[in-house]
Amino acid sequence: MIDANSRRQAALDAVEAVRNGSLARDVETEWVDFKEESGTVGRGGLRGAISSRDDKAAMALAGEAACMANSESGGVLVVGVNDKERGPEAFVGTHLDTDWLRERIHALTQPNLSVDVIEAIHVSGQRLYLINVAPALEEVRCGGKLRARYGDDCIELTGDRAREFLERRRNFDWTAQPSGLLLSAAMPDAFAYAHRLYEEQRGRSAGTDLALAKRLGITLDASDDPELNRAGALLLCEFEPQVDQIDVMITTAEGAPSSAREREPAPLLLAFERAWALLERSFPAQSVIVGAQRRSVRAVPETALREALVNALMHRDYRQPRGLIVALATGAPPEALKVRSPGGFPVGVQQDRLLATPSRPRNPALANAVRALGLAETEGVGIDTMYRVMLRDGHPEPDILEDGGDVVCRLTGGRVDPFVRDFFDDLSASDRSLGDDVRVYIAITYLLGDTPLRPGRLAEIAQSSEDEAFELLERLSRQDVVERLVNRSRSFRLTDGATDRLRSRITYPVRQTIDEHWELVRAYLDVHPQIGRDDAAELLRLTPERASNILSQLYNQFGRIAPVANARGRGVRYQLP
Repeated sequence: MIDANSRRQAALDAVEAVRNGSLARDVETEWVDFKEESGTVGRGGLRGAISSRDDKAAMALAGEAACMANSESGGVLVVGVNDKERGPEAFVGTHLDTDWLRERIHALTQPNLSVDVIEAIHVSGQRLYLINVAPALEEVRCGGKLRARYGDDCIELTGDRAREFLERRRNFDWTAQPSGLLLSAAMPDAFAYAHRLYEEQRGRSAGTDLALAKRLGITLDASDDPELNRAGALLLCEFEPQVDQIDVMITTAEGAPSSAREREPAPLLLAFERAWALLERSFPAQSVIVGAQRRSVRAVPETALREALVNALMHRDYRQPRGLIVALATGAPPEALKVRSPGGFPVGVQQDRLLATPSRPRNPALANAVRALGLAETEGVGIDTMYRVMLRDGHPEPDILEDGGDVVCRLTGGRVDPFVRDFFDDLSASDRSLGDDVRVYIAITYLLGDTPLRPGRLAEIAQSSEDEAFELLERLSRQDVVERLVNRSRSFRLTDGATDRLRSRITYPVRQTIDEHWELVRAYLDVHPQIGRDDAAELLRLTPERASNILSQLYNQFGRIAPVANARGRGVRYQLP
C-alpha cells in the first residue's frame, strides 16, 4: 500500500543514494522526481538566486505536481537537486518560500490541487524540500494540459488515453480502500464510544462489535475478524500512530500562547471525544432569559461548534499526513472558533454555493460511518445548520472559505441577542417549516442591515432561485414578518411589528430621500408598466410638480428609469430601462 509515508521514505532513500554517489537521474522512480527551481540556472550553466516568490518557478513546479497527482500512487518532488550530478555536488539548494509555494500550486492548478505541507530538509549544507503529492481524486490540469506520470516520465494525455485515464480516476474513495488492519486491531475504548454514540442516535444497541462495524459499513469481508477499510481504521484503530490528526487550542488571540490544548492521533473517535470535551469546557453553557423562558446558551451555539469540528474530521484529505485539523478557540473567555482542515473543497463544491450544493464528501465511506453514529447531520445539511443557529442567536453567518489548499471555517459568536433569538423562536413555533429554513434567517438578518429586500437579492445571498426567494418572502408576509412596499410589488420590508421587536439590531443608515422615492417607484413598476407625474404624486404623497422633478431626477441623474416616448412635457411617462 503506497501512502504518504511510503512516498516520503522513498524520497529520503533516493536522496541518501545520491549523497552516497549514485547519479541522481538513475535513482528517480515513478514516485520520486528530482527538480531544480526554474530560473536558477543561467546562460553557460551559471547558478544564481531567485526571488522567494518567483512565479515562473512556482508555475513549473505546479505543472510537475499536477503530473504526479495524475499518477496511480502520487509521488514526491525533491526540489534542489541537479539530476545530472552525483554526490554532494548534486545538491544545489532552493530559494522559494514553501508556504507561499504551496498556495501557488493550489492556485495554478485546475481543479485546485492541495498538496501536503511542504517539508524542508538539509543535505550537504543545502536546503532541499519535499513536495509530497497524493493521487488526485479527479484529473488535474496545469496551464490547460493534462499530464500523468508513467515510470519516471511525465506524458501529456490526449485522445483515447485521456478518456481511459478519466474513467479510471473518477468515483475513487480513499477511505473505502483496504487498511491492512483487522477488526481485532480496534481499540476497546474507541469501540465503547462508538457503541454509546450509536445507542444515543438509534435508541437501541447495535449488538456485538462485529455487528456495529457492519452497520457502519467499514468491513471488507464476511469473516469473524474482517479487514477494515481505511474509514474503519481511522475511526477505531491506531492508524498511522505517529501522525497527529487534530490539534485543539484555547487562547486569548491568534498567535498567543494556549491555555489548554489537545493534540491527538487516531483513532478519530477518541480524538473527537477529547477535542469535544475541551471545546465544551471552553464554551460553557450559560442561562439567559429569552422572551418568557430561561434558555441554556453558549457564546457559539453548541450545534455550530460540533458541526464545524465533525465536518473537518469527515471531509479532510487524509492523504496529507503532515497537515492536521487545527481548531483554535479565541477570546477571554472564548467567543470564536476557527477550524482549518487540510484539503480544499471536494470536486463540484464552490465557495459561493455551499448552501445550494448537495453534500459531496471527499470521503464517502468515512462520512457514511460518521453519520450512522449520529455525529453528523444524516441528510448532509451541516452547513445549513451552522448558518441557521448562528443567525438565530444574532451572530454573523459562518465564514467558510478555501485558503491555500485548506478549508477554513470561522464561527464568530459572543453574547446571544435575546430579542433576535426570541423573534426566531416565536416564528419557528408558529410555522416549523419556516423555522427550519435557513433562507428565513438570511432574509431577516439582511433586513436588519438594509431595506427593502427583493427576490433577486435574496436569491443571491441565500443561494436559491429567484422564484424560490419570492415564494419565501410571500410566506413571511403571510406571517406578518415582512410586507410589500406597494401592493403586489416584489419589494419587501419588515412590518412595523417586526421592526419594533428587532429595533435594537436594525443598523441600516438613514437613507437619502431620493433613495426612498426610488424604492417606492421601483415597487410600483413591479405592478404597473409605466409611471407618470400624477401616479408618482399619489404614490410619494407629493405635489405633482415635486413628483415630476423626482421622476426627472431618477432619469437624468441616475438612469434608473427611461421615458416611454417624449422626455419633455407634463404628460411624459416612464418605464424601467
